[in-house]
Amino acid sequence: LAMFSMFVYYVQAIVTGQGPVENWASHIADPAANNIFGQGNLSNFAMFAATGAKSSWYGEDRKTWLGPFKAPVPAYLKGELPGDYGFDPQGLGSNPADLQKYAEAELLHARWAMLGTVGCLTPELLA
Repeated sequence: LAMFSMFVYYVQAIVTGQGPVENWASHIADPAANNIFGQGNLSNFAMFAATGAKSSWYGEDRKTWLGPFKAPVPAYLKGELPGDYGFDPQGLGSNPADLQKYAEAELLHARWAMLGTVGCLTPELLA
């Protein structure tokens, strides 16, 4: 994951002509315009779903793992968790207790990944 993150930093620098810190600063200055979508409509993003706006990321009508095509979604995946695109071919989330355990593990791993990103950016800030 860290190697992929570094690869994305290099590609981002090639495409935008800016390093990760400069890109981050321009995104923080105007997040609606400086993103991959560039549309400025923030109501479709998952992080803004809690504001009460109708989001296309949660619920029965959410986006599924097959993109624009309808995909069979297991009944136990109801679109209540972040990142639930209805993809569980092995049935690992069929037990609610296991699904909760996996959601907590995903949170923990995401936090470690964010800490790794800080570790990648720190040398750039100090250089």
